[in-house]
Amino acid sequence: MQISYLRTMSYLLATQLIVFRQTIHDKFIDLFIWVIAMAAVTIYLLPSFGLEMTYGSFIIASMAASAGIFEQFTSTTNLIADFNGDNITSFYLTLPMPSWLVFLSYALFYLCNTAVLTFFVVPIAKLCFWHHLDLSQLHIGKYLLMMCAMSSFYASFTLWMASKVPTLERIGSIWMRFIFPLWTFGAFQYSYAVLKQVSTPFAYLSLLNPMVYIMEGTRAAILGQTGSLNFWVCLGMTIVFAFLCGFDGIRRIKKRLDFV
Repeated sequence: MQISYLRTMSYLLATQLIVFRQTIHDKFIDLFIWVIAMAAVTIYLLPSFGLEMTYGSFIIASMAASAGIFEQFTSTTNLIADFNGDNITSFYLTLPMPSWLVFLSYALFYLCNTAVLTFFVVPIAKLCFWHHLDLSQLHIGKYLLMMCAMSSFYASFTLWMASKVPTLERIGSIWMRFIFPLWTFGAFQYSYAVLKQVSTPFAYLSLLNPMVYIMEGTRAAILGQTGSLNFWVCLGMTIVFAFLCGFDGIRRIKKRLDFV
């Protein structure tokens, strides 16, 4: 690969990161509000309904796994707006570099965007709910690996969703057809082990949902392996889903923009 290609791609990525830097303050405020609100209700209110006190740590770990999926809505919306507006992407595709590097710069931007926000979920929760969040089983290496893998999936899934939604008028489909079902049935509020006890067929069916692996793998890294799917299986499957979504998403976008 020519060095000039990588240099051009780095310029594209740097341009997008400049825009991200201008909005990061607001994103951190939104993240702080979401973490505090969700954790406070889970820790202080839900135990009154019979849930164990440890459920707070369970939900906080799930929040660390799912913070990136909500950022996808904004990223996908911006990408669709570009396709149907200025279409800067088509201009980028005319630059003297392989087209896949253009989409790689997009994916890296979405990855950085998601990883930065995801990284701060646990520290915010720990600082605000100190003794309610047990981090004695936290494996930092596994957590960082899982964070990179899930951020890669969210980045590639953003490209895939943008390729599926034709216009901004149908932007609501992103939430109702993709994000909400994946999150709701993605083991956010329950573990795979509990789901299997309730319904084995539905548990096996849920293994087609990449969020199950992201949730289970993140909780295994933060709370320990006990009660979760094998961490390494979750890490591997998350990477597989990231590759599949990225490959199909790029193929669809190139077809949509009449770029072959």
